[in-house]
Amino acid sequence: MLSRLLLLPTWLLVVLAALAVIGLAACDVSSYQRAGGRWTHGDVSFTPQHPASFEPLDERFARDKVRGYCRGAVITDSEGASFTVVSQTEARDRNSVYRCDTYRNAQEYWSIQHLRIVRIDGADAATYESIGKGFARDKHRVYVNGMPFTVRDPASFEPLDGDFARDAQRGYYARVEIPGSHGPSFQSIDARDTAYARDRANGYYGYRDQEHLDTTGKPRRIVRTLRGAEPAALRVLGRDYAADARHVWHQGQKVLGADPATFAVDPSYEGAADANDRSGAWNAGQRVAVSK
Repeated sequence: MLSRLLLLPTWLLVVLAALAVIGLAACDVSSYQRAGGRWTHGDVSFTPQHPASFEPLDERFARDKVRGYCRGAVITDSEGASFTVVSQTEARDRNSVYRCDTYRNAQEYWSIQHLRIVRIDGADAATYESIGKGFARDKHRVYVNGMPFTVRDPASFEPLDGDFARDAQRGYYARVEIPGSHGPSFQSIDARDTAYARDRANGYYGYRDQEHLDTTGKPRRIVRTLRGAEPAALRVLGRDYAADARHVWHQGQKVLGADPATFAVDPSYEGAADANDRSGAWNAGQRVAVSK
């Protein structure tokens, strides 16, 4: 069988691999089924604690008068009578908020799906709600994938494109407040290239520094302010470039000598230069000589 696969054209192997991944993902989501007095979810067969009142709420969550359930597994200490769905991965009762997701281990070659159910510590169940893009909030804090972080005004917090977000007071990058930013006017600029944002006074470039880690071992989150930018005129050019009527920036740093009126990015990723203007060629914000 393997020798036959190796004879297939490369493009077909790629398609088959993609279909296999899609197949694995599809197996992750199954609905509740009842047959012969037994309930199943995917390949999990189970008996509800109170079968007469058991009801699926969506493809993942269910409840009876005693407990809540996720993918057929009982959620310990949950209260079934008040159990409701918050999002695809979260549910709540009158006392607690629960996160339910799945994971696979590389050591098992990603072949076995494991279920993980956790209570979100400190969440206010009465006010907890999903606000999209993996974010939720209660009256005290905002959460991403069940992890809390602090913002100035949770009630007005909203995620934007990329890692940017805002509330009524400030803009945020990767869940960290951008000092001096103006929340009401803060916005990401281009959904196709989400590294740049702006408010009424400044432009911003946000990135994660893979070469320098923070105290938790994760890439440092850095936001550069585009000094001298005209925020309303700021446009994203691609390949980490942005420009207004007077300046060009690369990764948030001004490209000295570049002409914004004629500056154009090469989207091919094939040449020695990634951009050109009327004065010549540029690569990563630096002028380069390109042989003809």
